[in-house]
Amino acid sequence: MLKTIDMSEQIEAIKKKFGRDFYRDPKAMQEAAQVWGVEYNSGGAPIKLKRETLVEFGHCKGEMSYVETTKGYVLLGMNASTSIGGFGYAPSIWDGVGFASYWDARACAVEKLINYFEKETASTNSCSSLANKHSAMRVVQFLREEMTPQLELF
Repeated sequence: MLKTIDMSEQIEAIKKKFGRDFYRDPKAMQEAAQVWGVEYNSGGAPIKLKRETLVEFGHCKGEMSYVETTKGYVLLGMNASTSIGGFGYAPSIWDGVGFASYWDARACAVEKLINYFEKETASTNSCSSLANKHSAMRVVQFLREEMTPQLELF
């Protein structure tokens, strides 16, 4: 089971305190960054971002981006793409939920990628080729295998 860190009440309180343009207020950004314990840029994005490709097959690719905070938490961002589309988001000081460890964040990323690529395998979009669906199926297979615990041989 994933261990998450829920800071949504604190983050929502900051948003409410600073009003509609909270995301532009330097004091609001500072307060949100302190909740997580992270350094950030003028847009509220953590500056010590790490990226990792989790899977790539054909034209399908799944990546996670993350930042480890000074409080020992991990904020997660993701990118997923196929030959015809994709989605992505970066970790932010405005995230309400983080993770207790890198491995929890990675497991969450893998689950989200599986969900995304499973939908691609069943897509009725006329632009989605058989090759694209096949690549998405292979990606799902690979990610499911990653989630399956392996017995140690030694």
